[in-house]
Amino acid sequence: MTQKQLGAADTLLKNGEMKTFEIDDKKILLARVDDEYHALQATCTHYGAPLEKGLLKGDTIICPWHHACFRAVDGDLQEPPALSPLKAYPVSVADGQVTVDTTPIERTTPSPEDGDDSSTYVIVGGGSAGNMAAETLRRAGFGGKVVILSASSNLPVDRPNFSKDYLAGEAEPSWIPLHGEDWYANHGIDLRLNSPVKTINLDERQVQLNDGSVVYDRLLLATGGTPRQLSSVPGHDLGNIFTLRTWSDADHILKAVVSAKRIVIIGASFIGMEAAAHLAKYKKDDDVDITVVGQESVPFVAVLGKDVGQMFQETHEKNRIKFHLSTSVEEFKGESNYVTDVKLKDGTTLPADVVVVGIGVRPATDFLNNSGIELHPRENSVLVNEHLQTSDPNVYAAGDIARWQTDDQDTQRVEHWRVAEQHGMVAAYNMMGQTENINQHVPFFWTNQWDIQLRYVGHASDWDTTIFRGQPDEKDFIAFYVKDGKMLAAAGCNRDRDMDALELILRDRMPLSVEQMRDSAFDLAQYATQ
Repeated sequence: MTQKQLGAADTLLKNGEMKTFEIDDKKILLARVDDEYHALQATCTHYGAPLEKGLLKGDTIICPWHHACFRAVDGDLQEPPALSPLKAYPVSVADGQVTVDTTPIERTTPSPEDGDDSSTYVIVGGGSAGNMAAETLRRAGFGGKVVILSASSNLPVDRPNFSKDYLAGEAEPSWIPLHGEDWYANHGIDLRLNSPVKTINLDERQVQLNDGSVVYDRLLLATGGTPRQLSSVPGHDLGNIFTLRTWSDADHILKAVVSAKRIVIIGASFIGMEAAAHLAKYKKDDDVDITVVGQESVPFVAVLGKDVGQMFQETHEKNRIKFHLSTSVEEFKGESNYVTDVKLKDGTTLPADVVVVGIGVRPATDFLNNSGIELHPRENSVLVNEHLQTSDPNVYAAGDIARWQTDDQDTQRVEHWRVAEQHGMVAAYNMMGQTENINQHVPFFWTNQWDIQLRYVGHASDWDTTIFRGQPDEKDFIAFYVKDGKMLAAAGCNRDRDMDALELILRDRMPLSVEQMRDSAFDLAQYATQ
């Protein structure tokens, strides 16, 4: 145990400030909230970002990299993608001096054995939403039985890594599981792998498996997405044509590309573009030919706009990635049951040793057909209200399959990792009887491609104006996506504090005028934390 006096309480920090101090090689984040000092671990429990470079608003600390949020007074987790709270340390003020003790405060979480709840909550799906729901139930004190039914043979995994560092050969396999097997047992979570669900019976509150059934009191549907296939394209079933969704998919791709000299990526989506960048890093050979094929005229034009999309394309091209855009696949050709060429509808034929198809996912909801759960008539997503409750009050849905009611009486569905985790957290609270509104949680995603690290907050399915601070070609900018004078979303590079601020502005429904967006002298961080 080490105690260290850090300075005078009146002047060490102002209210709303935080700063990292080093005490015996241990970094401690000190924050002042309402004239009280609080000491926490200095790095985010997600990927280790330095939290002092983020923002503190009221009682909320927001991480500068991936926007996990923690409560400043005790380090409790408020928003993913972090899964664990921050360590907290004792702070005392005596004779006007602030002293910190480096022995962490013991954190007590309710044990399921201590609860008297005989309820069974069943979670269908072992992805980000299902995992976060189970964690939240236990963290919030649910004392009943928690069962996760996962179709996967793997523990819940950090899926964003598959198209990023893992595909570049830069992530150890040990990094991929969200938790070890013992973690689930120690938290009283019955994780059942290789357990796909066949049907559900709403009247009997029963989930039917291949080898039995499970009865529930509350049910969460969180089965995620199924990769879209090019099943109507001749030759789609040739060898060395892959989708990228699971750990096994990533391993099969890495094995196949070892000797490959010609790689074709179908889809200029985030999966496709990240796969192109990271496979190029993995191969490292100048003579490897990687080509991205996409239907759009510019990558990401529907999500980020033409200017930002061109920035991504030009960066890829400078790193030897080629593009065939405004076209699609007509046929896969092969020899000995393996792909050799990709024929495009514009007449081009691309030689290919390996093909990765990244054209999006569809909701994995086939098992709900004729179940009585209301589904969207076209995309087969699950329709839920703002509390993620389905047409059956005992059944909730979260993640890629959920289309939820927005505050303006519209609906939306967002296929992002952190959004799915937010869904899992909100669904868990509401299953326990709270009334958490998913619309109080701001969508966020990130992508890393070459030297581009882009953050995006909010959600804009369409917009009429894009306002820039900085320029995309300099990879130092904010793009505001605006409709009828209102910011719906924003994307940014090298503007971490500003992106933190914009999430807080959206979360707290703070007005932001077009003039303020345009004015680079207008301090977004100061405004957001006032």
